[in-house]
Amino acid sequence: MSHTVGLLKPSLSLKTTTNENSSAVPSELSDVSNLSNLSISSRTSSEHAKYDDISDNYSSENGHQVAAAENSGPAVIPEEGGVPAGSSPAVALPGASDERDKSAQKSYLIAKELLSTEIHYVSKLHLIDQVFHFRLDHENRNLNIVPQDTIQAIFSNIKSIYKFHAEFLLPQLQERMDLWTKSLESPNANSQNEDTKTSDTQPPTKGGDKAPADPRRIGDIMLRYSPFLIMYTEYVKNFDTAMRTINQLYNKNSKFAAIMDTIHGMEECENLSLQHHMLCPVQRIPRYEMLLRDYLNNLPKDSPDRQDSENALKQVSQAAAHANDSMKRIEQFKKLLETQESIGGSLDLVSPTRELIKEGRIVKISARTGDHQDRYLFLLTDLLLLCSPRKSMISGAQYGLRAKFHVENLQVSEGDNLVTANTFYLRDETKSVELYTNTQEEKEEWIQALFFAINSLYTRKSSLRVGRDILRPLECEIGKKKPHLQKLETAVKCAECAAQFSLLKPKHNCRTCGAVFCGKCSDYKHSLSWEDGRKGRVCKSCHVLLTSQLEPQPPGQAIIQRPRGLLEVPAFTASPIRSGWLTLRGPPGGGGGANGSGNKPTKRFFLLLSDFVLYSFKTENDSVALTATPLPGYQVATASELSGQLAFGEKESAERTIRLQHPSRVNKKRVNYFVAETVQDAQRWAEVMKLAAKAELPDNYKDDLYTEDRKSTSSTEYENS
Repeated sequence: MSHTVGLLKPSLSLKTTTNENSSAVPSELSDVSNLSNLSISSRTSSEHAKYDDISDNYSSENGHQVAAAENSGPAVIPEEGGVPAGSSPAVALPGASDERDKSAQKSYLIAKELLSTEIHYVSKLHLIDQVFHFRLDHENRNLNIVPQDTIQAIFSNIKSIYKFHAEFLLPQLQERMDLWTKSLESPNANSQNEDTKTSDTQPPTKGGDKAPADPRRIGDIMLRYSPFLIMYTEYVKNFDTAMRTINQLYNKNSKFAAIMDTIHGMEECENLSLQHHMLCPVQRIPRYEMLLRDYLNNLPKDSPDRQDSENALKQVSQAAAHANDSMKRIEQFKKLLETQESIGGSLDLVSPTRELIKEGRIVKISARTGDHQDRYLFLLTDLLLLCSPRKSMISGAQYGLRAKFHVENLQVSEGDNLVTANTFYLRDETKSVELYTNTQEEKEEWIQALFFAINSLYTRKSSLRVGRDILRPLECEIGKKKPHLQKLETAVKCAECAAQFSLLKPKHNCRTCGAVFCGKCSDYKHSLSWEDGRKGRVCKSCHVLLTSQLEPQPPGQAIIQRPRGLLEVPAFTASPIRSGWLTLRGPPGGGGGANGSGNKPTKRFFLLLSDFVLYSFKTENDSVALTATPLPGYQVATASELSGQLAFGEKESAERTIRLQHPSRVNKKRVNYFVAETVQDAQRWAEVMKLAAKAELPDNYKDDLYTEDRKSTSSTEYENS
């Protein structure tokens, strides 16, 4: 079964309606289903990564080394007006010696490429709609293979897209390029066009539109038809569903598979599947945008087609952005569904306001046994789910839900585990979980993601305030936009001190937040940008905020930043209570972990600061600590106080051992032992640790003599011993 371009070129003549500006839109477009909605989103920017992702994913799934659909050889040989993509046109501009002629020649070549790719694209649409769609629909009505709605769900609005391109856009482009080529073939074309510059249009073309005086342009055609590209949004939104349905039917329904195999064997299919061909509409709008941008870049600056081309490019970009946004929403919805399915549907996670922020593996330290257990975290915009991997993957959910945290009640704090690095705590009103990652970078990523979720939720909730705060601007808006002023007659008390207003205590609006205050609480002045810099009365809170905004910020500082973490302390911090090298040992039989635990000796550089936090480092030059343990509340015991009750049996190190244990942690697996290089060093460490456990500083902490003796055995001495 072969097809000629007669199937692609419509025989009907296009009727047109014109306005004062001679722009014409075919009236037959009203006959194409789903083309009545011409509204376009007012978005001004777009990103087209989704289109490329879809192309890559589905091309690899079907096992083909797929070239871009636009660059493939055409499935239909055009009868006229078509030039295969990538080939040179038959006509070259005469005397293309200066830059203007070179630019005009490039723009002509790009316009020819647009036409040639459009011919090939319409042949693909014809294959999808008139071959695949028609054959499947016909066979399904006879054999009742699947519900009829399923066929419609697969092809969505492809028929409307096909009719639009085959009956309107392609004929207009063909006719225009014929005129453009003829104008170049005629020796007197340029002079004739110059003579007719004062005339807006020439006689109507075959399609019914009035041809422009200078036919060397395509921007007006693309501008006229670009609003109809909005129909691609529906197709793109349905694309994933269509691919999933085709794959399921092909694998499970033998009759459906037989019909598909028969069509795939046709010459027009080029040994490619339906899924591959259905990628072409997804890729087409970005291709229009690319060609229009190249065309515009090569137009002479004074070209009469420049304005139309610029406007057409804007509308094509908006259509691409509209479809891309739809794809993003569908992708977010898919991720929520996949998350819900992976934990067995024990929670209803699908919500229009909920998104998946981050997911990944992590390790939990059991509070009861000290064992290290593999876990998996799902961070959503309002929930944090702690799950455990299931051992059996034969059927059922991939993960089991262990704990659920609401982000609005979530507290994240640094870990205090001296043995295991990269730990942190997740807490709410009823539970606390200790987790760790294998690397510091992974931990930082999780902390940043958790901070982002908490901050974003707080920001959203702050916009839903009640009472007088409903119209109060956000803190980030204070001093930058004119506020809504609360009516003075509605205020009874000062918003700051709650004092009753009276004749002796008049009321005033804060000119930056709009609330009503007494004179004492609004006795500040600041310049207001929306009042030409004139100073206005502001309240105390706004004064503090505006003053802090005037302080210089470090260059490149992000809008949202996590406060400095507890571990972001260098080992070489000045004026510590004590610092030096110790050997850290955990309890015997302690739970194993990926980054070190149990009773295996570990050499660390320790730093005890005046905030009573004991930090540990790999080296004395590290800028970030491995662990941080606040000592207040801990019990510190030396070898003599332990009466020989050590957890390990090395008698030679017993006198140099210090035990650190929190009384609330009766489980001995959370006991930590430190071994100093000398007995004197162990005694000094024990002294300062005992004071820090009571939140007390040594009496001679600020004395110069004590400062000289603060540092214990150096790293060189320690390594050489």
